[in-house]
Amino acid sequence: MESPVSTSRHPRKRFVTERADVRGSDDQGDDQGAEVQLLTPASVEALFRQSYSSIVQALALAGGDLAAAEDATQEAFAQAWVRWDRISRYDNPGAWVRRVAINKLRNAHRSRLRGEGVMQRMNSEISTAAPREPESDLIVGLARLPYKQRLCAVLFYVDGLNSAEVAQAMGISQGSVSQHLNRARTALRAYLEGTA
Repeated sequence: MESPVSTSRHPRKRFVTERADVRGSDDQGDDQGAEVQLLTPASVEALFRQSYSSIVQALALAGGDLAAAEDATQEAFAQAWVRWDRISRYDNPGAWVRRVAINKLRNAHRSRLRGEGVMQRMNSEISTAAPREPESDLIVGLARLPYKQRLCAVLFYVDGLNSAEVAQAMGISQGSVSQHLNRARTALRAYLEGTA
């Protein structure tokens, strides 16, 4: 194997293109050698530029909190950076980042709910709700949906994922995705017709 074509001084930020010999040392096949382009930190940056905004937008609509969506997505990309040697070999590293971001958002939501419960028990007389700006009927309708229905709807309709990709991102079956989408559509239709 030849030495790397170019590297930087920092070992974690090496940009490497190597020429790998496909055949083993004792193999006498006719394969000459194949150019292997290793995915590099630049690939993480390209993945970030390609999918960051769509992941944040989908999670913000699903979770109702832009800051939490940004935090979850940034943490997912930070994990991707650290584990890039392994993740870069996946068929779709972007799907892995999306799944991690969804899990982080879910965990943050659970933590927030636990914190709110503690605050309510500690001080039931003080209202911690801040005044909110008026929201569109669709946003309000989405916020009224159960979490899985809301997340399915946002990933499918807003983020443009197909049902197989939504199932992979949420860790559920395609049948469950169809069921959540159907229930979300039914609930949204009823809510929007009632507010019209």
